[in-house]
Amino acid sequence: MSKFQRLLWSLPALAQLMLSPAPAPAEEPTAAAASVEAELRQTIRDYDEALRRADVAGVEKFWASEYTFVNPRGERLTRADRVANLRTGRTALDSLAHLPQDERIQVYGDIALYTTLLALSGRYSGEAKEGQFRALVVWVRRDGRWQQLASQMTPVVAP
Repeated sequence: MSKFQRLLWSLPALAQLMLSPAPAPAEEPTAAAASVEAELRQTIRDYDEALRRADVAGVEKFWASEYTFVNPRGERLTRADRVANLRTGRTALDSLAHLPQDERIQVYGDIALYTTLLALSGRYSGEAKEGQFRALVVWVRRDGRWQQLASQMTPVVAP
């Protein structure tokens, strides 16, 4: 294939590139965004403390009515399931720590995605768990407070 033929073949791709919108420049965090992130971090600390204490009433306020949890075994639990597990002691944490170097918060208006690496020991759904877990939590701000819509924990396995 000649240079001219290669050029002709590449024209549609080049035209597509030239006509596509330019990506937006990276935005600097604003004071408002930093404030929302700080508010959410405090909410996460308050939630963790209530969970460590097995404070059912305290934890319930952090779970939206349609909350869904996927536990480390891959089971899908409702808000009612989680509350029952806390009340009966099937879920009880001896320790829970976020590894701050691995935390990430992405805010999209009144929705936020939170990912972290957790070190924990205790029981989830009646089964002993200890180790590191990757967690993903979807938060929503309703009526001036943050609540979890969904969360998932995945065990981190050694390679």
